[in-house]
Amino acid sequence: MPGTAVVKISGKHVNPQNPVLVAGYVRVLRRLHGEGYRLVVVVGGGRVARDYIAAAGVVGVNRGLRDALGIEAARLNARLLAYALHPLAYPEPPRSIWEALEAASSGRIVVAGGFQPGQSTAGVAALLAEALEADLLVLATTVAGVYTADPRRVSRAQLIPRLSYSELRRVLEQSVEPGHYELLDPLALSIVERSRIPVRVVDGSDPENVARAVHGEPVGSLVGPAEDQGEAGG
Repeated sequence: MPGTAVVKISGKHVNPQNPVLVAGYVRVLRRLHGEGYRLVVVVGGGRVARDYIAAAGVVGVNRGLRDALGIEAARLNARLLAYALHPLAYPEPPRSIWEALEAASSGRIVVAGGFQPGQSTAGVAALLAEALEADLLVLATTVAGVYTADPRRVSRAQLIPRLSYSELRRVLEQSVEPGHYELLDPLALSIVERSRIPVRVVDGSDPENVARAVHGEPVGSLVGPAEDQGEAGG
């Protein structure tokens, strides 16, 4: 029976500069919803957020308020996707976990951006996956999965098909430069680990990879408990 999936999509994929890719996500999410999956989607701020944050820094805005600008940018990207999914999507991006839970109870697709300063959208996705007791968290990133190093910087980096939470933590500590390799931050990782939520990391430049992940296909990288590296999803 179809279950619950939380999907975190990079703001580099869902934004005003990529309408064709946004349309691709709309098709995939509509299809999954029609198959009976309960879906919650979290969208990052991408370039729009970075531009606002950079401009605010130049004019002397403090870090907390710069984070707030980034959240609003992510919410704009979320609105773009939610409105494109109308009427299947909940019309208002939630601003808190409580609003998200209420929206999810409607049976519609929920599309969120950020919640509060200092919290990444990956952290938001992890919290929602935990609160909803999701069967799977899908990270639609800018790379094809988890690598031994940032594949865009290290040509010899190798894809890791399956790994545990602790193994992912070591990869993040040893190989990842902030802002260059979008995976889970330490807080988000601790959340999925404590609730044993399987995480599938896929290349978000092809929206069909999200459908493949939700259906349990071995795409990208699967992160889960060390003692249970079986397939998740479906």
